[in-house]
Amino acid sequence: MLQAEGVTKSFGGLVAVNDVSFSVDDEEIVGLIGPNGAGKTTLFNTITGVHPPNQGTITLDGTELTGRKPFEIAQQGVVRTFQTARTFNESTVLENVTVGAVFGDGQDPDAAEETARECLSFVGLEDQADAEVSGLNLADRKLLELARGLATDPNFMLVDEIGSGLTPAELQTLTDTLERTCHDRGISVFWIEHIMDAIMGATDRIIVLDQGQKIADGPPEEVRNDERVTEAYLGGGDE
Repeated sequence: MLQAEGVTKSFGGLVAVNDVSFSVDDEEIVGLIGPNGAGKTTLFNTITGVHPPNQGTITLDGTELTGRKPFEIAQQGVVRTFQTARTFNESTVLENVTVGAVFGDGQDPDAAEETARECLSFVGLEDQADAEVSGLNLADRKLLELARGLATDPNFMLVDEIGSGLTPAELQTLTDTLERTCHDRGISVFWIEHIMDAIMGATDRIIVLDQGQKIADGPPEEVRNDERVTEAYLGGGDE
């Protein structure tokens, strides 16, 4: 599925991601954790073309993504959500998701609306299709972002701190939706999260960054007991 080799991203004299290599397999949920300042979101930005890497390569099913624009990468099947939900608040829930099908998957308006309704049903927002997005709570906005991403017909989804600001029940709903996204729809998920209980319980594997470098990559229980990971979290850092 996705393969990164020797990815490095610098901003002036700051090396935010330093020679990071990893892979995410088909139908796998992989967590990405690390203290503040570890380079997690920067790594996401290199994958999605927001900040192309200074060095290294990123491929999806053998197709080179490095150097492509974000919209081109999205059209290759890579979609993401953000720490702060980015929704079109002046539009309806259905219109927000239809945008994903039109501009991400190239569907005509009628087919795009049908796809949007199916994706809203998948995340549990079908009853709010005609509601204004400005009236949604935070949890539903995050579900809406997932639905819009699904409407692009992706095969790889990056999820950035989706649990932030949610109640335990809301987080469980979103976690269940991510697991169904992978297992029912065959979409690989790469997930940044600070809520350890959520990510440890729902992922197949976890990658850990510290100061821009990969320090661990393995099953959740193995990572939980890794002394380097414990030291990184106790030592903290700056983002």
